Amino acid sequence: MIQLDNVNVYYGESHILRNVSFEIPEGQALCLMGRNGVGKTTLLKTIMGLLSPRTGRVSFGGQDITRETPERRVDRGIAYVPQGREIFPYLTVEENLRLGYESSGSPWRAGLGRSVFEEVFELFPKLPQVLGRAGGVLSGGEQQQLAIGRALLGKPRLLLLDEPTEGIQPSIVMEIQRVIQSFKNQRRFAILLVEQYMEFAATLADTYIIMSKGSIVSAGQTSELSEEHVKQYLIV
Repeated sequence: MIQLDNVNVYYGESHILRNVSFEIPEGQALCLMGRNGVGKTTLLKTIMGLLSPRTGRVSFGGQDITRETPERRVDRGIAYVPQGREIFPYLTVEENLRLGYESSGSPWRAGLGRSVFEEVFELFPKLPQVLGRAGGVLSGGEQQQLAIGRALLGKPRLLLLDEPTEGIQPSIVMEIQRVIQSFKNQRRFAILLVEQYMEFAATLADTYIIMSKGSIVSAGQTSELSEEHVKQYLIV
């Protein structure tokens, strides 16, 4: 599905990602872990095409996409829910969702109605209650649900989630965890999840990688994660 081979990314002359290589098979979930500042978000942006590697290769579905635009990657089925969620604050919830639907290549037509959002509404029952509200007035948890729902409407083959539970009240965290768990169980698409907590990662992902100073320092099955990993790489 997605494969990185010896990817190196720089900000100016600062070497951020160092010879990063890994693969996520179709339908699998991988958790990317590490302390703040080790390059996790940079890695997601590189996969999305928002940053370009100086050297190395990014492949998706067996094809080299290293120099493709973010728009082309969306067309291929890569969806990204960034850490800041980046919904459109002045558009309503329904308008934000429409944009997600249109990103799948299906133009919005009069008369479609809300039926196209049915799955999203089932996953996040709060959203149909706030359809007419501007995205910017929603709570952090509601915005995160909207961002994930919008990404799903693009019919992704790979879903990138950057710390989807950060700064969200516990009840919404449990709801988002339930939704991600259902994605994993269905195996409809691959998932790359950035998360700090070992228990969360072990529950939601098949495999993990841990980064430190821009490099992958540990990788394996989430069942192999231990307190030693936490002490060495995850506790500040």
